[in-house]
Amino acid sequence: MAFWKIITVAFATSIVAEAKWYQHQKREATSNICDPVYNNTNHVQCYCVVDHTADIVRSASCHLTKREVQPDDASWNSFETLKNINKLTIANTRGIPLTYIPTKAMKLMQQLVKVDIKYGNIEKIDTWAFANLSLLEEITLSDNQIKGLEVMAFTNHRELTSIGLDTNNIVEIYRDVFVNLPSLEKLYFTNNKITTIHDKAFIHLMNLRELEIDRNSIFSLNSDTFSGLKNLQKLDLSGNFLEVIGDNTFLPLTSLKSLNLEQNNIQMLDERAFNGLSHLNALTLAHNKLTTIENAKTFHGLDSLSMLSLKSNQLTELKPQVMEPILTNFYHNASNLDVEDNNFPCDCRLDWFVKLINNTQSSHLKLATENLKCVPDSNLRDLWAKTEDTEKTGGQVFEDEESQVQNTDYEYYDETQLNGKLFYIDVRDLANCTNISRHQSVKKNDETKRIAVAVETTTKLTTKAISSPVTTPKPTPPTKNESILKTKASKDTIVVTTAKPKTDKISAMIKDNEMKNKETFTTVRLATVSAKPLEHNIYDQNMADEARPDKIKAHRSIQDDVKHNSHLNHNDACRNMNSVALVVMIISFRLYFY
Repeated sequence: MAFWKIITVAFATSIVAEAKWYQHQKREATSNICDPVYNNTNHVQCYCVVDHTADIVRSASCHLTKREVQPDDASWNSFETLKNINKLTIANTRGIPLTYIPTKAMKLMQQLVKVDIKYGNIEKIDTWAFANLSLLEEITLSDNQIKGLEVMAFTNHRELTSIGLDTNNIVEIYRDVFVNLPSLEKLYFTNNKITTIHDKAFIHLMNLRELEIDRNSIFSLNSDTFSGLKNLQKLDLSGNFLEVIGDNTFLPLTSLKSLNLEQNNIQMLDERAFNGLSHLNALTLAHNKLTTIENAKTFHGLDSLSMLSLKSNQLTELKPQVMEPILTNFYHNASNLDVEDNNFPCDCRLDWFVKLINNTQSSHLKLATENLKCVPDSNLRDLWAKTEDTEKTGGQVFEDEESQVQNTDYEYYDETQLNGKLFYIDVRDLANCTNISRHQSVKKNDETKRIAVAVETTTKLTTKAISSPVTTPKPTPPTKNESILKTKASKDTIVVTTAKPKTDKISAMIKDNEMKNKETFTTVRLATVSAKPLEHNIYDQNMADEARPDKIKAHRSIQDDVKHNSHLNHNDACRNMNSVALVVMIISFRLYFY
């Protein structure tokens, strides 16, 4: 009996063992890299996207299922199934990082266009790492802890347009790492630990358009650093440790349009620091340690520059002769000059900004320049404080027209936010700064005063002549001296030669004089018009009133004086008209009897 029990157990055990072996063989035979996880025994598993029309895998996202998978592991042979894919992504989704570039698998995917490997622990990129894939267009290797790039790491990818090596631990960029990449246009090294770029490291990248090496530890550059990049248009070197920009540093970059040097430690710009950048549109030097720009030729040759940022430096002076070569570039509508947050003293060395305000067509630049802040000295600060106190305690100077003026915009600002600085435009007069426009204004005022004196003198003479008794002397023949005097006077005055003018001609002369009196304005009258316009707007188009705003906040004392003397002005006008008529009649009478 016991014998049969033993036989039965042995038979059952053999059946179970055979079933397991069969199942294992079946799984080994049918396992695919794209199979679901529960039915997949590969050390590398992928989620595949299949083109159902042709039943072909077009893209795959893969991950490791086992640690320490070697480069020659059989699992990489399973990528034969993915020979037609265009995009491959390998990511650390199971906490098992990839430690190398799987070149063995790459050789099996000749149709590959995009490769994205991220969150790995790849120490270096070996030579020929991507197996000379001829159709490859984009390689992204971000967040992989990469420390080094071997010579010929990226080579013979004739269709490759972009390489991304952001957020790694790369320290140096050697020469001949990038070879035979005629289509490469974009190269990114953002957020690495690069300290050194070897001379001519990019010599083979003749068609590169964008190079970003920002947020690294670069402390020096030279004229051979960027050799070969004759078609580069954008260079980002922000967030490094550069202290000096030497002569001809960017000379090979003849096509460069955008240069970002923000957030470095730049303290000095050499005379030819930007030599050769005739096509440069935008230059950013914000957040550095510049205190002054000494050399007048620093920006010489930047004929296309329309955007310059010197924000948040330590500038105490920006000489007009330094800005002179590029100042007219900022007159255009699309230009911008940012000098905010510096240490400019409130003195007349900033007065060239007024010229910029008056000439630029950029509303943004005009507003920013009007809000230029400067650091006042103790004397100027005291003057400013006294001026404010006078405005606050000196009483109202202007009438309150809030009820009369509508749709008026007012701008308010909190002085506590200025951090001890003042707006230069506000304190410019206190600093006794002058410019061309002010000199012209003074000249115009002097000329106006001279005209006023002349008119006043003429008025007095006319009044005196009218008030004098008039006698009609008998006509006597002119002497020789009198003839000479009359001949000399005829050069400056119009002499009437008609012996006996008719009555209609006399009337025409009277009307003509009346029209001239209406069209002739003295400076005294213009001052009255500016203070209070006349009823019929006769003088509205006069030159002296062109600067008068639509809604005048007139001085109260002037208004009261005009109101008080309004009847006197009317009587003076009538008296002047009568005087003119009397003068005309006297002249006509004398001509008639001559």
